[in-house]
Amino acid sequence: SVTNGKGKGIVIATGMGTRIGRIAQLIAGDNGGKQKKKCGCLPDMSASATPLQNSLEKLGGRIGIMAIGVCVVIFIIGVAMDRTDPSNPDSPAWLYMILIAVTLAVAAIPEGIPLCVTISLSIGCKDMVSKNVLVRKLAAVETLGSASVICSDKTGTLTEGKMTMVNMYAGGVDYTVEGKGFDPTIGKIKNAKTGAEATQELSVKSALLSAVLCCNTTLSKVKDPETGEEKWEPK
Repeated sequence: SVTNGKGKGIVIATGMGTRIGRIAQLIAGDNGGKQKKKCGCLPDMSASATPLQNSLEKLGGRIGIMAIGVCVVIFIIGVAMDRTDPSNPDSPAWLYMILIAVTLAVAAIPEGIPLCVTISLSIGCKDMVSKNVLVRKLAAVETLGSASVICSDKTGTLTEGKMTMVNMYAGGVDYTVEGKGFDPTIGKIKNAKTGAEATQELSVKSALLSAVLCCNTTLSKVKDPETGEEKWEPK
């Protein structure tokens, strides 16, 4: 593997043909970021839908199919029994049963489901706020509730671009590393089992020497222009 130096390369792909371009395509979707259409004209938002929204959509579809089936059965039975409008007995039975079937189909629509879902999410949001969790969107409450694995980085790795070593294994022995920031004057290396200082042990020196030889970072003391405080910074 090459760690540093100069060289020449041959360009085999540019733009969306590169690996970064492929990642951009995967993020944008199969159609290159163009908005998908549903039923010819409606936008397809299924990719960004939450698990609860998907479940409600499936429930609505099932209720609609059941309602249509019940209405068709009632219409057939009513026409077969020649049920007419009591206020207008001379009207045909099929016309009266169409009105009954449409009325039943409208009544079968659960208008209260969105309200119940909103109230449930609001209660969950209230419980999270009581535990000092800031929730900006109600959908985040149910999305977090359906998560089975949460991966988080160590503080500073992504936010500050820093990594701190706290444990070390060298020569078949485990060591604990103590310190604060990049200050080389603070911190010790101790044996994890006995707690004795192990800075002068040969295995520790060999491991640290290998790390120094594989690293081209320099550590220098700089002065903060705002506070005037001197601190160690890597370059």
